[in-house]
Order: sequence, then structure tokens, then C-alpha cells
Amino acid sequence: MKLFACMCNQPQRLSAALAPVRATLVAQPPIARWGLAYNHAGDVLLVRTPKASAVAVDLAGPLHAHAHTPAEIASDCVIGQAVVADPSQESPLGGTDNTPPFRYRRWMFGQTGRVAIQEVVPQLLEHIPEYLRRNIRGRTSAELIFHVFLAMLHDEGGLDDANLPVAVARRALGATLRLVHNELEKAHKPASLGNIALTNGRTMIVAHLHEPLRMRRLWVTDDRGDRDPAFRGVIMVSGGDGDPRDGFEDVPANTAVLVSRDLQVSFSALD
Repeated sequence: MKLFACMCNQPQRLSAALAPVRATLVAQPPIARWGLAYNHAGDVLLVRTPKASAVAVDLAGPLHAHAHTPAEIASDCVIGQAVVADPSQESPLGGTDNTPPFRYRRWMFGQTGRVAIQEVVPQLLEHIPEYLRRNIRGRTSAELIFHVFLAMLHDEGGLDDANLPVAVARRALGATLRLVHNELEKAHKPASLGNIALTNGRTMIVAHLHEPLRMRRLWVTDDRGDRDPAFRGVIMVSGGDGDPRDGFEDVPANTAVLVSRDLQVSFSALD
């Protein structure tokens, strides 16, 4: 699977900032389904394509101007993901409800990895309040794990806090991972969760769990062709084809990238 997540402080310039890394955001076929979630004028919007594709898909394509969308989309927070088709899966999950990324109010969530979670679904649902369970539309492990995370935030009293400190979300994610790992371990199931990206539009966390994760600072130029110091942005990409592009750095394993509201980036070990 390919997953990317980015934030910046000037939404109207995101398209220009992504231009140098556009090729890195192309998912190679066979693709089962793909989608994009982005923050626009305070709302979380989704572009999800549940149809299979035998050709490469530019995950950032919906943000850029083209024949159907003459104007670029201004956004300061984006998560995009493509699910690779699995020929060994007899009954692949289809439909829009099973297409990532997933959304709940201001929250967006994407996760790579194929998790054999069916046998622990009842145990995980026990930790999710009924009003959150009603938001679960599909049958993917990622959407269920997302709602476990939301339940952990609910327990922290921070689910609806627009100014939630990124450290609180990091703590809720840690509790989520421990619970999922423990339940899978008790069921004697492998716990390869891939990587996770989540955001409430103000802060962002991208966790390097089981697949390579790379990070790059985003920048744009001013009228003189120099890097504009007023623009700040960062992008994380999970899953790739070939070597990383110039400017990317590897995120250490078992590490979460924390992006604060003022675009400060820090790293936190995943325990």
C-alpha cells in the first residue's frame, strides 16, 4: 500500500509545495481502491474511488487543477492512501465504505498493512462507546482500529478538543496499539499493522510501525526564486517504488512523527 500525509501553514500554496515530490505520491498498480482526505475551510472532505485500477494513480491528483477541477484545492492538511489488490484474497472488500482514508468529525485516519483482525473484533468493540460504533460503516481493520483510537481519546476527554495537544493524541495512539497487539497476541494472530497516519487538522501523527517511512520538509520559492521562509510544511510517505527522492530522510523504526499546530516536527518512540 502507499500512504502519504502532509501539513503546511499556507493552504493556497500546497500544490506548489507538492510539485517536487509529485512522482513519489504515485501508487503503482494493481490498485484495489484509493482515496484522499483533506481539510478545506474547516471541513474534512473525502475523495474516494472504490474501483480497481490497472494503471498508476496520482494520489495527490485531486488537489491539483485539471479539466474537471479548473482551480487548485487549498488545504493545509491531507492524507492519501491506495490499497494494493491482493490476488490471494478470495472475497476482497469493496465499496466506498471500505475505501480509506476514514473520517470522524475533524479526524482523518489512514493505515497500511493487512491485519487478520476478525477473531478479535468483539473484544475491540467492547472498548468503543455505542455512539462511536454507529459511525463504523465498513469491515476493514483500519476503520475499526481508528475507532479504538477515537475511544481512547474519548476516555482522555479530548475527542472534541480542537486544540488537543499532539502529546495527548500520541498517548491515545499508544494505548490503541497496545490494546490491539494484546488482543491479537491472545488470539495467536500476527500483528503487522503497517504504518498509521492520523490528524485532526491542527496536529498530525504518522507512526512507523512495520513498513519503511520517509519524511521531507516542504518548501516554495518567492518572487526571486529563493526558498520562502514564511512557508512551512512537511510530508511523510509510506510505501514506495525504488529509492526515495532527494530531500527525504528515513524515519526510525518504532517511531512516531509528531507535527504540532505551528508545524514543529518532533519524534517519539513507540512503546
